[in-house]
Amino acid sequence: MAVTSTSARSAPERLSAGELAVTQLLLTHGPATRGDLGDRLNLSYASMSRVARSLIGGGIAVEDLEPPSAIGRPRQILTAVPGARHVVGCKLTSDTAYGVVCDLFGEVKATARAALPEPDADGVVPVAATAKVIAQLAAKLGRKVPALDGIGVSIGGVVEDQSIVVEGTFLGWRDVDLATPLRERTGLPVIISNDVAALAREELWFGAGRTHSTFGLITVGAGLGFGAVREGIPVAKTIDNGHLLSHSPVDTRGPRCALGHRGCVAAYLNREDVEAQASAEAGRPVTFADLIEARAAGDRSATARLDAAARALGHLVCTFAGALQTTCIVLAGEDVAVLADTASMNKVIADRLRPGQAETQRCSLDISTASLTFTDWARGAAVTTTQAIL
Repeated sequence: MAVTSTSARSAPERLSAGELAVTQLLLTHGPATRGDLGDRLNLSYASMSRVARSLIGGGIAVEDLEPPSAIGRPRQILTAVPGARHVVGCKLTSDTAYGVVCDLFGEVKATARAALPEPDADGVVPVAATAKVIAQLAAKLGRKVPALDGIGVSIGGVVEDQSIVVEGTFLGWRDVDLATPLRERTGLPVIISNDVAALAREELWFGAGRTHSTFGLITVGAGLGFGAVREGIPVAKTIDNGHLLSHSPVDTRGPRCALGHRGCVAAYLNREDVEAQASAEAGRPVTFADLIEARAAGDRSATARLDAAARALGHLVCTFAGALQTTCIVLAGEDVAVLADTASMNKVIADRLRPGQAETQRCSLDISTASLTFTDWARGAAVTTTQAIL
């Protein structure tokens, strides 16, 4: 039985490829005429007219005359309708579910949070109880909008088929079907995704994807995360959950990561590794926040450690950009602000971009930075779900 106390819209048919392409353009670039949209998507006048009629009939878009001007006839402008869809997005940490409800444009209409059940003796967070918490959170958020069209959940780890958590890094899960019990409780479509992949999908529509068809996303926080979009297509699942990039070498004389690699990216950027190294050096527990505070106070050891992390991030940015063959990298996460766009990072990037004497090709990187709150992570899950149900 569904536990939601808000109404759920009867599931509409998914959009055709043409309808989805037009909707994406309206969401990412704003209102446009049928002619402009048809030209951008190489659709004939007749095809564009059919798409427009379908979107208007389905409530996804409206069409109005543009304000009259002194020259020529007013044109008809298609505009996406924000309230055409509402979805709940939920980000799971090891102990908390953070939720948002968003409209078609990914605008957050309300937020909520709830504690997850305590892990059992084996360190596994109970799945059925977690599904109940998420369903109750969705019911609470659903009361803020006319109706819900779906629920999205993002987690750190490996997800398959938008439903199975093959590896839930912070929850102790292995091969867990989270979508089915949640769908049974709510009666809504449910999309489960890797949290960084969800952020990449959000960036595709409402961030870097507006200007770059191929880009990479790196998150630095409780762990290292990687997302990628190639020619407008999000990479749904990495082959290694980011392991290869995380443990690529930076300095063979550097500190060791938890797996024993000397001077790899994780040794410099993974929060647990950095805190363990700083604690061992100080002979007392030291957190990442402590390092930031100590650097601000002029502590040389903390400054050196964070500068080394910034240099590692610079190498990681260049390596990832080269592998993807993109000029756009998005940096995000709780710890990224203190490292990004620093002299240490920028010096590494400038050196990596410097061409040889005989080389004529020049490259520049477009690097954007966003410190993420858990609301932002949950919004990624919501946008991913909107894309799926469309």
